[in-house]
Amino acid sequence: MRNWNEALKGALLCGCAAGALGISTPASAEAAAASEKASTLEEVVVTAQRRAERLEDVPMIVTAITAQAVENRGIRNLQELGQAVAGVQINFSGFATQPSVRGVSSLTTNVGFENNVALYIDGFYQDDTSTINADFANLESLQVLKGPQGTLYGRNATGGAFLLTTLQPSKTLTGKIDFKYASYKDRTLSAYISGPITDRIRFSLAGYGRKSDGYYDLLDATGREKGDAAPTASYSVRTKLQADVTDDLTVTLAYNFTQLEDPRGVLFNVEKYRSAALPPKVGQLYDPRTFATNRDSAQFNIVDEGTVTVIYKTPIGTISSYTGGAHRRIKQVFDFDGSYLDLSFSNVRFTSDSFQQGLDYNIDAVKNLNLILGGTYWGNRVKTRYSETYSGNRLGSVGKGSGITKAWALFADATYNVTDKLVLNVGGRYASEQKKARNGTILFPSQVYAAGSPVGSDRLHATFHNFSPRVSVRYEVAPDSNVYASVSKGFRTGLVQQVTTPAGVVLLPIKPEKITAYEVGFKTARSNYRFDTAAYYYDYTNLQVGITIPNPLAPNSPINVVSNAKKAKIYGVEAQVVWDPIDHLELNLGAAYTHARYTDFQNATANGFNAAGNGGTGSNVTGQIQDWSGHQMARAPGFTAVLGADYEFLDVVGGSLKISTNVKYTDSYVTNNPSLYGNSPEDVARNPAMYPNLAGALGGKQRYRQPGYTLVNTSANWTDPTEHYIVGVFVNNLTNKNYHLSLNGGAFGDYGTWAPRRTYGVRLGYKY
Repeated sequence: MRNWNEALKGALLCGCAAGALGISTPASAEAAAASEKASTLEEVVVTAQRRAERLEDVPMIVTAITAQAVENRGIRNLQELGQAVAGVQINFSGFATQPSVRGVSSLTTNVGFENNVALYIDGFYQDDTSTINADFANLESLQVLKGPQGTLYGRNATGGAFLLTTLQPSKTLTGKIDFKYASYKDRTLSAYISGPITDRIRFSLAGYGRKSDGYYDLLDATGREKGDAAPTASYSVRTKLQADVTDDLTVTLAYNFTQLEDPRGVLFNVEKYRSAALPPKVGQLYDPRTFATNRDSAQFNIVDEGTVTVIYKTPIGTISSYTGGAHRRIKQVFDFDGSYLDLSFSNVRFTSDSFQQGLDYNIDAVKNLNLILGGTYWGNRVKTRYSETYSGNRLGSVGKGSGITKAWALFADATYNVTDKLVLNVGGRYASEQKKARNGTILFPSQVYAAGSPVGSDRLHATFHNFSPRVSVRYEVAPDSNVYASVSKGFRTGLVQQVTTPAGVVLLPIKPEKITAYEVGFKTARSNYRFDTAAYYYDYTNLQVGITIPNPLAPNSPINVVSNAKKAKIYGVEAQVVWDPIDHLELNLGAAYTHARYTDFQNATANGFNAAGNGGTGSNVTGQIQDWSGHQMARAPGFTAVLGADYEFLDVVGGSLKISTNVKYTDSYVTNNPSLYGNSPEDVARNPAMYPNLAGALGGKQRYRQPGYTLVNTSANWTDPTEHYIVGVFVNNLTNKNYHLSLNGGAFGDYGTWAPRRTYGVRLGYKY
């Protein structure tokens, strides 16, 4: 009850803020008229509901960010996006980049697993979890959709969706080139050119390259620096050819190439509770942002993607077709012990080939009705070329396999203007998905082939069905001011997995995650400000996480697998404001309170702690069964707040100077592993055999928490009077905050990925 009171207080505070802004009082018209003397905000149009609409008319919270705002706030890729949006966290988990929206995030990172916050680029779904962190290239805008988007964006939009739009070919010749140089020899060069070929055919070509020595130091066996441990590189080419075949038919052909090298997530530098098997600390060994290894670690990704987009305008609406295919090659090499000893090493190569087809018909010719009818097909084959594990410099196993996904869906969504002020929306999507897996492992030194099971076969089939409806009602309480209420559902696709056990290899299905969301909100737009606020409640079931179950091949022995936790509850309140208080000043403010807890999760597979281990310094206890019920979910800080400020000084050396600052506060949170030091005294008393506690007074407390922190990025950019040339400087992490992007642990101890410290840079650009 106390938590609900806190949420209610937050909602009342948002309502008070709305009133203070003059939203629902008779004096608001006078205030709006007076504000026109200051500045006028541009109207924001979004495509959150698969059609162009004003932001204030969309019954959900959408954060819309322009390419210029991304540049001003020092955001280069998806991982850094969380610095600019309240209620959004984006962290590493090994090789994977995993977003979280309002506490909904993924805790699974195996080959072929997909995130539960969907990413679309130019209307095309992006399924892999590593290459998505490549730097933005040719970006036009970015929309963050909060809440389940199952009806319109389908599978794996459980928590929300990110919609990235790149620049379209232009009818006039345009171009730009931009160079940046920053700390750690971070060099970036990007270029773009677009224009007409004929009066009906246009092209665009964008190139992007970034290379850096990285901020991790490579150490020798004595703990002295000898080089760079995590050099990074990101390359991208995006081409488009667009033709107006007729006045009503437009076809866009595109080819996209991306290459990303970023090994930070696979540098397992053991920081705390080091196993006695590891070398003792000497010099800088085990210090933050260092790594020692006798193996080269790598995270290497290449994507080739071709797409065809067809837009056809009919007398009653617009037909949109999206056809795309992609080939991905991914390499992961990591030394799990993080030392010059040969204790644990893995080498994985896999490919992914996907095909997608989307078709929707946006019918707007019927009075007071907007109807969207559509369907999608997604086909994907992930092939593990080989997965090698080494222990003690000996090959322990070689695994090969493949996974096939075939998914199709049909959806319909209708928005009806009941009156001039009252709007009703009803929609739903039916999805069917088939998963097939074929896996096997050769175990060494016996060289015995262990076929996947549980029935002695190395094949497993699983079929999943889902219906995701949504209903919303919106009422205009004043011009450009709306209240809304919605109920929506979403799901994350089910999976099949291989688990190697002493009794054999087991292939097990994983049920889809499902979520039901309830939301109420208020949105308004005035001449010099926009204000949105919402309160929400989520009922979350079948979370895909690590748990302990009986081995199907040997029921008396438990095994650790990815399976389904029963339940979680999430509720919260958030608000965002864009405000131009005076000429040339724009403020972006956002705040979010999120209460995300597991409510029924009694058999979590966790990394416990033995306070008496390692001679009293403490050691990890892997595979411990814990009860996480009542504990905070991963990547769900209780409170986050963002302030972005842009001010333009005119007539500075004949041009204009824009100063931009972005400040993000993040409360303490679990980065990616909700493990406890040990079970609580209550759980131990309830079942001491099942719920052990070797951690003493630490029992019942979560281990891998990042303390709260504030991150500040700032930049200054000067543009000449012709607006062709730009010169700038920027500083990221201005206050030199020390924080983790991930925290985890294993048999060798606790490890994590550190974020970079303060970095400086300069920028030179030209556009025409």
